[in-house]
Amino acid sequence: MQQEQELVKVFSELADKMKSIETQLKQISLNERNPLGDIYLDTDEVCTLLKVCKRTLQKYRDESCISFIQLGGKTLYKTSDIVEALEKNYQPALTNV
Repeated sequence: MQQEQELVKVFSELADKMKSIETQLKQISLNERNPLGDIYLDTDEVCTLLKVCKRTLQKYRDESCISFIQLGGKTLYKTSDIVEALEKNYQPALTNV
């Protein structure tokens, strides 16, 4: 009976350690996938996110409304830059108080 309790305790500790390792591995995986802490989206992803066409997104770039990275033939956008552009152009509702 005591051996069974010890085995249960050992297995419980082992399961806890495995969960801890799993959590650490997930964190490492996230950091390796994006070491700079930002997510980069391509043109199609940003168009879908903002619900605009490619031409409108090009206009936003031309007018410096949204920051972007041109890398070879690929255009990338940082999610933080998209959020910043949206917040900068936010128009709060007028209240009649």
